[in-house]
Amino acid sequence: MSLKRIALLSSVLMLTVSVFAQVDPGTGDLTHSWTFEDGTANDYIGGVNGTLMGGAVIENGALVTAELDQYLDLLAEDVALQTYPEFTCEILFQSFEGQNTSYYMFFYFGDTQNGGGYNGYFMTPARGDNVSRAAISCWSDPPYQGESGANGPECDDGLLHHMVSTLDNKEITLYVDGVETARTALLAKNTIDALLPVYCYLSKSGYTGDATWRGMIYECNIYSRVLTSDEILFLARKNGITAVNEKRPMASLPQAYGLLQNYPNPFNPNTTITFNLEQRSRVRITVCDMLGHQVAELLNEVRDAGQSSVQFDGSDLSSGLYLCRMQSEDRQIYTKKMMLLK
Repeated sequence: MSLKRIALLSSVLMLTVSVFAQVDPGTGDLTHSWTFEDGTANDYIGGVNGTLMGGAVIENGALVTAELDQYLDLLAEDVALQTYPEFTCEILFQSFEGQNTSYYMFFYFGDTQNGGGYNGYFMTPARGDNVSRAAISCWSDPPYQGESGANGPECDDGLLHHMVSTLDNKEITLYVDGVETARTALLAKNTIDALLPVYCYLSKSGYTGDATWRGMIYECNIYSRVLTSDEILFLARKNGITAVNEKRPMASLPQAYGLLQNYPNPFNPNTTITFNLEQRSRVRITVCDMLGHQVAELLNEVRDAGQSSVQFDGSDLSSGLYLCRMQSEDRQIYTKKMMLLK
């Protein structure tokens, strides 16, 4: 092999290593992180510990808000987004399917005046106009008339989703499940330093008339810089998002083999678990707690090809997050999360 070819291959290898080394954003620019894994609302990076409001709970590594006025209150002065030249906000979440049909925010930083958000920034996975959105609005009343925002697909399907917004003083972006959905230039008045450090919420809007977002937030992270698209894709994959999620398929369509999301979800105490078989085979369906302990066996028999369902009664179980597992004859396992609320 010629020296020129060796040098070229070495350069390509070094470039490849460099690119892959930069995909993981690491924690050097991570300034706040609420993961709820220890059962608390503590910020294990920035020390801005949250306060549960209105009966909101932390269960099985998630902030759960299911009723009106349940949210996590954070001290805005210490979160201090207005001091950043740029930032990235990342949220890993799962909605309660079909229960967010009005207007909601599941992250808000700013003030509230005349019932509306004022000099604020927000993220929402579901709205009355059937989109997800991240936006900033400063010095506007009403605030929505002066927003600079980025839209994406609505995420109110009960599936696990990953949403990221980046903001600097030129543009705002939105990524859903690792994919960039919009990039919008800011109006001149919409600047980060104009954000007012009065309120900071998870699962609550800066608009007083908005409803509580209903679902589970597994993580909320803030970085002090704009992450690249490759870094955001890395975070989505790291958190178990392997492809763009699809909504629960309609029963009238041909279905691939697999386990569908239970319905309703959350449930109290009964829910229907539906699955599809490509061919006649034995199926075992069990329910486990988040520690992996089996709490119920719902099915262990041969079923015909097509769509089938089984009922689950959680009357004897306590409220919380559970795993439904479907195992086929070839030992392939499908898993869905279910929330029992009493």
